Amino acid sequence: MLKKTPLAAEHEKLGARMVDFAGWWMPVQYKGLREEHDNVRKNVGLFDVSHMGEIRVKGPKALEALQWLTTNDVAKLNPFEAQYSLLPNEEGGIVDDIIVYCLEKNADYLVCVNASNADKDFAWMQKHNRGADLTNESDKWGQIAIQGPKALELCDQLFGVPVSAMKPFTLKPSVFQGHQIMIATTGYTGEKGCEVFVEAAGTVALWNELLKQGEALGVMPIGLGARDTLRTEKSFPSMGTRSTTPPILTRQASAG
Repeated sequence: MLKKTPLAAEHEKLGARMVDFAGWWMPVQYKGLREEHDNVRKNVGLFDVSHMGEIRVKGPKALEALQWLTTNDVAKLNPFEAQYSLLPNEEGGIVDDIIVYCLEKNADYLVCVNASNADKDFAWMQKHNRGADLTNESDKWGQIAIQGPKALELCDQLFGVPVSAMKPFTLKPSVFQGHQIMIATTGYTGEKGCEVFVEAAGTVALWNELLKQGEALGVMPIGLGARDTLRTEKSFPSMGTRSTTPPILTRQASAG
């Protein structure tokens, strides 16, 4: 049985073309690959990335564990800062590429991993743990990426906090309609924007409010097909589902 994000029914209502994507029932496109790609470059696009995995690393051994498990220097992170990193294997290869978010220095971190690797990554981290408290929180969070030249304008308008003033790779906790959220100025399209972690129960409300308030800015829901072409256009490296174009789009994407 395919896994579904909290937004699966919303994608179907919007007429998205749904496919099996690494075991998830996901929207590959809505209006069309080219139109969605161009809209992210010109206006603002919304991506459901709730299939991504989240692993919490806490406790007095949290920093020591992450310093052992990842390739970047986690000790450099101050509260509410993030860094791109890798989980290496014993031969120096790559288990997955990840983003590490610092919630409390030395004591509390959130690791975002690729969807198809979430269970594998969690098992790997457990096997090579150095005493941290590890929790797979993937079911707790929805995640929406807001990307494009008008993305930060939409975020400032909706969240009531100066998201446009945040530095790249930083994080700001907040609340949306009673649900905990974390606004992260990260993304994988080469555009301005952010990725918003939201408690799973609040994902649909946030998605619909973004569509409503972003209408005047040309907001458009974007499928995973355009997410991949946007990444490829910027020559961003990737692992797991970030580099997996659904077979149904291969010829269309190569044809331009």
